[in-house]
Amino acid sequence: MKGQRTVRVGDRIREVVSQLLIKKVKDPRVSFCTITHVRMTADLKIARIYFSVLDEVQDWHKTLKGLNSAKGYIRKELGRTVVLKTTPQIEFIHDDTFDEMDRIQHLLEKVKTEIL
Repeated sequence: MKGQRTVRVGDRIREVVSQLLIKKVKDPRVSFCTITHVRMTADLKIARIYFSVLDEVQDWHKTLKGLNSAKGYIRKELGRTVVLKTTPQIEFIHDDTFDEMDRIQHLLEKVKTEIL
């Protein structure tokens, strides 16, 4: 089980990065991006930030490129906002949970119509 500290730090990083994307980062590639959760390594040196794209037209690959281009700025702001001994390295990872939920829902509806 993960330590409470890693969970708390991850939650705080999620809040800060979400606010940065809304208010400070002006890249149009990240405009429909939502930070779903953050997983921290046990030593708090790496933050894996999971994101999803709400706009079906926007390709998540473009969003990932936009997030990676803003990575330095986001990390600098994290260092100012979240007080830790060292500012964690950040990695952005696409969260496909919502895509999988849609796929499963579609399959369930298909099975339901075939049975009835």
